[in-house]
Amino acid sequence: MIRIYLAILLNTILLSGYAQNFTTSTKSGVDLLSFDTFTVVRGDLVAGEDAEVDKDAFFERIKAAIVKEMQVRGYRYQDDSLAQLRVSYVVETSSRMDVVELGPMGQSPTTNPAMMDQSKNWSREILQGSLILEIEEGSKNSVIWSSEGVMDASRTRGGNLIDYAVQRAFYKFPDKTKKQKSSRKKSKS
Repeated sequence: MIRIYLAILLNTILLSGYAQNFTTSTKSGVDLLSFDTFTVVRGDLVAGEDAEVDKDAFFERIKAAIVKEMQVRGYRYQDDSLAQLRVSYVVETSSRMDVVELGPMGQSPTTNPAMMDQSKNWSREILQGSLILEIEEGSKNSVIWSSEGVMDASRTRGGNLIDYAVQRAFYKFPDKTKKQKSSRKKSKS
């Protein structure tokens, strides 16, 4: 019985540690809605020892996802150093193995007495990715907003993991279009 509780506790800890949630932070006193333009600069990509990644193709893919998310929120892309905001990224991918030993309730019935004492193990390989997005104020070179999270890449089915990760990272980023919509409602009243 204790093994079952320990297995449930271990799974809860593992799942909460590798959930697909992102945390964000904004520098105090900074109004992100006051900025209009942004650019995307090449960040760092750290792949696992077995993975070979075309860093140029990856940059183009994540740049497109970042531009899309920022433009949806009312910011204008500017491909030069005069942009008010600079978005950069750090991506790390790694592979790990989960192994769980099944207890007496998880074993299958046997017809051979010699197999009664055989241990049963369950395992799976997990491809895990970490994404950190940082936005710097162009004129001051200081980070004013960041988002970081870990995703289980082996659970994705369909769609593009980069698009989904960037979308989740920008989930709480201020939306300039919503501010305009709320001011229109006030002027109509």
